[in-house]
Amino acid sequence: MSQIAVHIEDTRTGQVETRHVDNLEARCSRETGIVIGSAEDCDIVLASPEVCAHHARWYPGGYHRFVLLLDEDAVINNSRGDPYRGGETLRVDHRPFQIGPFIISI
Repeated sequence: MSQIAVHIEDTRTGQVETRHVDNLEARCSRETGIVIGSAEDCDIVLASPEVCAHHARWYPGGYHRFVLLLDEDAVINNSRGDPYRGGETLRVDHRPFQIGPFIISI
């Protein structure tokens, strides 16, 4: 069983941490990717009022990596600072993206 490393920087504190998500093989589709949000049942839990309960889902697709915004109120900024909103899909590949005060690299 393989893991994937998720690097998270909290811009409020400057704290950087790495979390690992198990079972990468089963998370390779739009429906089964890594769920990021503030709810306890998410794969990556981020505590902030700016993070929706089920904010986004990261998943690989071919040679690319994507983030699907799950909640209609969700906002993600790409590495250039451009905002994406609920229902949109952002191609991130191996670039960082921002959810609330958190910069995430997967």
